[in-house]
Amino acid sequence: MNTKKKILSTKKLSQSQKELLHHFIVDEIELIEISFNTSIKLQNPIKNAIFTSKNAILGIFNQFTASELQFENVYCVGDKTAQFLEEKNVKVTVIAHSAEELADEILLNKDIDEVHFFCGNLRRNELPEMLTENNIKVNEIEVYTTNFKPVKIKNTYDGILFFSPSSVKSYLSKNTDTQSVAFCIGNTTASEAIDDFENVFVADEPTVENVIESVNQYFDYE
Repeated sequence: MNTKKKILSTKKLSQSQKELLHHFIVDEIELIEISFNTSIKLQNPIKNAIFTSKNAILGIFNQFTASELQFENVYCVGDKTAQFLEEKNVKVTVIAHSAEELADEILLNKDIDEVHFFCGNLRRNELPEMLTENNIKVNEIEVYTTNFKPVKIKNTYDGILFFSPSSVKSYLSKNTDTQSVAFCIGNTTASEAIDDFENVFVADEPTVENVIESVNQYFDYE
């Protein structure tokens, strides 16, 4: 009899990531899809640029090269986001672990009065609201669109991995089973899950690997 716990990932995992879940039966169902804006308008140079996701970076680099992007300061959320920017030859000024933390870091610099926020159509409100309330002009450049791909899921799972607030919303739009443990990549994702799921856990760092680590810790497979 197979007694392995069942885990659902709401995005495709790499082979190395799946190997970290070798104690489990893992299914993958993508619940959102991303499309990129191909008509982005920029007024270079940009003094203060903000990126809170890898998709925002992909969106801007679909249209521009690093040499065309004249950023003086770059602020981002997450080590993986920063690493991806640096791979694109973009120097990162400040790295934070959440949008709220990034806003706090920006507010510490009294010389900043304007930022350019590269984001998606479903971006969260916290960061732009915090900056606007403190008299910083926020120019939003929508570089990608998130579309829901809701699926009615027939199987039951011991844990579900969520990597964005949108994936939680997409899941809940078709499914009422919230007995599974929700493992979330960050606080903003967890905030979408916490009103519906009985058990919600947030990864220590906003990476896929840390979400997987929280699964192994919860089920005592360290």
